[in-house]
Amino acid sequence: MAPQAKRRCREVIPNWDSLQDGEDALDEMLQYLGYSSPECLQRTGTPLNIPALPPTCVSEKQENDVINAILKQCAEERDFALYRGNDLSMRAVVQQEPSPQRPQSAFYYCKLLLNILGMNSWEKRNSFHLLKKNEKLLRELKNLDSRQCRETHKIAVFYVAEGQEDKHSILSNTAGSQAYEDFVSGLGWEVNLTSHCGFMGGLQRNKSTGLTMPYFATSTVEVMFHVSTRMPPDSDDSLTKKLRHLGNDEVHIVWSEHSRDYRRGIIPTEFGDVLIIIYPMKNHMYSIQIIKKPEVPFFGPLFDGAIVDGNILPTVVRATAINASRALKSLIPLYQNFYEERARYLETIVQHHLEPTTFEDYAARVFCPAPFHHLPSEADHNLSLVYI
Repeated sequence: MAPQAKRRCREVIPNWDSLQDGEDALDEMLQYLGYSSPECLQRTGTPLNIPALPPTCVSEKQENDVINAILKQCAEERDFALYRGNDLSMRAVVQQEPSPQRPQSAFYYCKLLLNILGMNSWEKRNSFHLLKKNEKLLRELKNLDSRQCRETHKIAVFYVAEGQEDKHSILSNTAGSQAYEDFVSGLGWEVNLTSHCGFMGGLQRNKSTGLTMPYFATSTVEVMFHVSTRMPPDSDDSLTKKLRHLGNDEVHIVWSEHSRDYRRGIIPTEFGDVLIIIYPMKNHMYSIQIIKKPEVPFFGPLFDGAIVDGNILPTVVRATAINASRALKSLIPLYQNFYEERARYLETIVQHHLEPTTFEDYAARVFCPAPFHHLPSEADHNLSLVYI
């Protein structure tokens, strides 16, 4: 295939509709690229659509022979496809996606999970126990589901405006400055107390303790913030109820815009073992004061006297308050974490309802359990079993 010397340069990118009969789309595109981006040219002055010169070791006759052989092969393949196109034996059978089938056993996925986890072997027999299924067991399982499965904390948040030095004026605040409201909104996300399904922290769903509150949660932690400005101060009874909720919290976050330092005795309470006090400064910076009882262990990340940027203030204050609450709980004698309490209760259930069985009987009842259509009485509790 000899190089074509005459090519018209394309200043506009070619498209399919602008091509005329006999024009090669790839050839036109190569011309356009060589014109618009000359740095792509392999040799200066030679368009991209001009074939490269043959190697010195290959003569022009040898190159033409190879080109003719390739063109002949393409023609033979095209003729073969046209000739065999109507031959059914040369066509692939149309494949249809098989329809999904529901497992016949209601316990299929349970058994599949055990098999994937490698728990169906003899070596893992001690990890599984068959339990007597009766009304008492079901009640205890419901009680287990109602227990907390995450670490919970409730933290009080106060707003102290300029000149406020008594509990009545502080608890009567229904709103704060814009900086305070931005800080509270950064502690968590607003939840409607009437429909909230998570940790309530002692708040009521009947709107007597407010409509919404900031709430924060992860896979292992739940935090409910008792914000004083979100609770109604309509009457003396409301102020008493507000003080009872806020005062019973062991960790207090105080946003103080007063010119003097905040004093612990302003909000009289037996609790409030840790006070995290925030003082606004200039340039969107905030000074932190931490007041704690002597027996409270060290916690962080904030410390007394720290200066914090406003962009990270809600995050670090929340983390410090959670760690302070953990430090206080560590002082409780025989305190158990939620997972320890749950594991201990689960062990108690197994001990009270364990059904000793052989491995053969265990395997038969796990892989082909008897259907359970009614709650058995104590007399026939051994007719149906559940395994954990």
